[in-house]
Amino acid sequence: MSKLVQGGSTTIYRFSLNTSIPSPWKVCSTEHDEVSSFQAFSHPCNNYTSRMTVCVSREYRPYPSWMITSGLCDPRHGWTQEFSFYVAASPQQNSRRLYFAQCHQRPHPSRLCVKTPGCGFSSGPDGPLKGSFYTPLPSDPSSAAKTKASKTSGFNPCSGGACGRPAVRPLVDTGAMVFVVFGILGVNRSENRENHVIGDMGSVMLDPEFDIFKEMGHLCKICKAVGANRKLVKPGGAQCLPSGNKLSSVLPLLHPECHSLPEPNLLPGQLSHGAVGMHGGKVRWLSMAFESTTYKGKSSFQTYSDFLQWENFIQEQLASLPQTSALQRGFQTCEHWKQIFMEIIGVESALWSLLLSLAICVAAVSVFTAHPLLLLPVLITIIGVICLVVAVMYWLGWEMGAVEAISLSILVGSSVDYCLHLVEGYLLAGETVSLMPGQSSEPSAERQRRTLEAVNHVGVAIVSSAVTTAISTVPLFFCVIVPFAKFGQIVAINTAISILFTLSVTSALLACMAPAHFSRHPGAVLKASLAVVAAAALGGALCWTGQQLGASAWRSLST
Repeated sequence: MSKLVQGGSTTIYRFSLNTSIPSPWKVCSTEHDEVSSFQAFSHPCNNYTSRMTVCVSREYRPYPSWMITSGLCDPRHGWTQEFSFYVAASPQQNSRRLYFAQCHQRPHPSRLCVKTPGCGFSSGPDGPLKGSFYTPLPSDPSSAAKTKASKTSGFNPCSGGACGRPAVRPLVDTGAMVFVVFGILGVNRSENRENHVIGDMGSVMLDPEFDIFKEMGHLCKICKAVGANRKLVKPGGAQCLPSGNKLSSVLPLLHPECHSLPEPNLLPGQLSHGAVGMHGGKVRWLSMAFESTTYKGKSSFQTYSDFLQWENFIQEQLASLPQTSALQRGFQTCEHWKQIFMEIIGVESALWSLLLSLAICVAAVSVFTAHPLLLLPVLITIIGVICLVVAVMYWLGWEMGAVEAISLSILVGSSVDYCLHLVEGYLLAGETVSLMPGQSSEPSAERQRRTLEAVNHVGVAIVSSAVTTAISTVPLFFCVIVPFAKFGQIVAINTAISILFTLSVTSALLACMAPAHFSRHPGAVLKASLAVVAAAALGGALCWTGQQLGASAWRSLST
């Protein structure tokens, strides 16, 4: 096993039967829970009968990509079989368990690890591209001799009737680092007149009443309280003081509350994240750092509950301080919070834009069709197409990013096109189709006749339109810029699902539930327009009433 780290891109892992490692590949390090090598069987042997296949794809340039699967290689992305081996699906004598998982991001490499299910790539159920297997342990005599000669072999820490103190586990950068800041009021951006994302970030507004020596006892009390909260802070994760100057030995002389401050578990040479700001020979602000129990791999909506716990706990600690204390203007902040709020706002904005576009579409189709039984098939088609497209996106392993969020709002407008043309054909069929001798005038027969005439009239046109739209997106598939390629795929998927839904579900709904003898006259269009205006006015009134009630409730709580 070797790997190729590509900076900001996804790390590629290479599977090979050859022990030589070509440049620029590097051997996998066991320090990062990775596997540098393992043994397996080339054919079924005893209980080692589970077949694993290593696939390689050279479509992802400039380097090929490898994946491991318990099934077959998927040829859709150029995956071809490299080699295969046999392992055990259950624990065996003298065996070890290895986990494997495939990354959802291009170039979709697989990774092997020792202790982490999903290997940091996926947390879903096991399948052909994610799971675990058991391999035999090395049986090299030289390695056994080396193990026996190890200095730690047979070591008993509790010999002599007393156990030694266990080593402190160092902190690893898997949790969010939360900072509790005092002495800063905020950032002044009033002088920033440039409307640019890389413009002036503003100036820091310092608290003139902050005096670290006056507030020393309260600061040490807050440090102990936050560090002792095991729901929010990892053991040994409190870094209240900056590194150097032996401050932990000086602070007890300044205030008795500063005795027995929590000590951080830092590696040799690792510096504390706590910091102080000096200006004019005086400490103007202080930042305490805490290694949070919040795992960075959790979803944003789950992490938001951790943010609320942090915020509520810090506010409780600040509220217990005297009213004259400048520490009451302290706050907690974290770089990870910014990421989760951006993701939450992106997802919620995508959902609101989807609902808004759906409401506008319903209003326009209501005026166009002028009948609720013609509106209902269109609405069912739009919702069905959106649900199917989202299901396909989930099946492909896509995550909700900027391209997916923007595409959701576009799907409504592109989904209504074909089914609305079919409804238009149904309305025109009521004006042009006349009863032939021997034909029945029953509503069901009339609906089926008008639907058949609509499909014959506009079917070729909408199918041709769908084909040309899908073909026009094919060049985007080969774009190097991933958002362009993914946008082309989403448009192609939506076009294919829309035309299939229109010719199947919409046609069936029109033949079953559409009005048999309805014709769109000006009076019906006027009634539909008035109904849409009334519904819009009612919705606006409800929104305004809700805002007023919320504002009054907020004012009453504030007073």
